[in-house]
Amino acid sequence: MNEPMRWEDWLKGRRARRETGRRVAPEVIRRPSSSSDKRLRRLFNGERGLPFTPTESL
Repeated sequence: MNEPMRWEDWLKGRRARRETGRRVAPEVIRRPSSSSDKRLRRLFNGERGLPFTPTESL
């Protein structure tokens, strides 16, 4: 690619990747716990990571 990707094109690709991923894996793949829980919960206000943002709301 010789030019930057447009936001709209990136979103289309994201949607396509999510649809493909749903065929082979569950939608939520976050582990229920890990050895880094204390550090993660401290960084993310009690959660283990950033909140999931559905593609449709981007």
